[in-house]
Amino acid sequence: MEFVLFCRLCGSPQVEEVISEEHDSRTYHVVRCPLCDLIQTAEHYAELSPDYVDLEDSALDQDRLWCQGEHKQPAFDQWLAHASRFVTEQSPRLLDIGCGTGGFLKFASANGFRTYGFDASRAQAEHARTLFSEVRHASSLRAYLEILDQPDLKFNCITLWDVFEHIRNPLPFLQQLAKALEPGGHVFVSVPNGRAIPWKIRIHNALNRPLDLAPWEHVFYHSIQSLYKCIRASSLEPVCCGAVACYPRPLSLYELCRRTGFVLLRMAPGLSPQIFAWARKQCA
Repeated sequence: MEFVLFCRLCGSPQVEEVISEEHDSRTYHVVRCPLCDLIQTAEHYAELSPDYVDLEDSALDQDRLWCQGEHKQPAFDQWLAHASRFVTEQSPRLLDIGCGTGGFLKFASANGFRTYGFDASRAQAEHARTLFSEVRHASSLRAYLEILDQPDLKFNCITLWDVFEHIRNPLPFLQQLAKALEPGGHVFVSVPNGRAIPWKIRIHNALNRPLDLAPWEHVFYHSIQSLYKCIRASSLEPVCCGAVACYPRPLSLYELCRRTGFVLLRMAPGLSPQIFAWARKQCA
């Protein structure tokens, strides 16, 4: 177990406690760095998100498949609008890290990408591999390329959908991705927005529904500012950022309010519940 009282990104000791949670008889303190808008978990008890990597085959029900596919369709369409401008190669190679059951790989393949992917969940990776032959069970890019026996394989685009918030060491991780990009290649990251956490906590408290930040899983809640810091520190060039299109859920009064909030906050992406960033590797 590791406990920190400083920001893991900028090193500032001026962190502020946001909330603490108990899970499996362990305490997790969630703190915020005011210098880079990064919310992080102080304690790291495991190298990988335990509830995720230990998923059983029985967990791969229709609801999980829907959540990783149709549920995110508006966001996938938004991604494609950017990708059609940024990724201009013929039949580009795309790597989806944390590909899950293959929902995004299915979308990317249907839109002309040669698809690769890996996931730390064995059950999900094996499911996705039945659909996409280049998917493997792995917990790092290096391990994935070794399993493929293609250590020098390069990609035109690397995507991380709801993955980067789980990464314990974001800078070395992103630096490794940069090395696996072709010159001019792009990285896309979609994450929950750390700057939205304070107002989410207030709303949930007002509704008497405490907000579960799942700090044993989501060890970082990035802001646009912290994403850009990570990108620049990895020798990548920020291209654009914004609010991610809403993942629609079954209709209810709460859902109508939620969708309305997403639409309004697209005009203020810094406060949106979900944000994205595109980054580019400069040509030699």
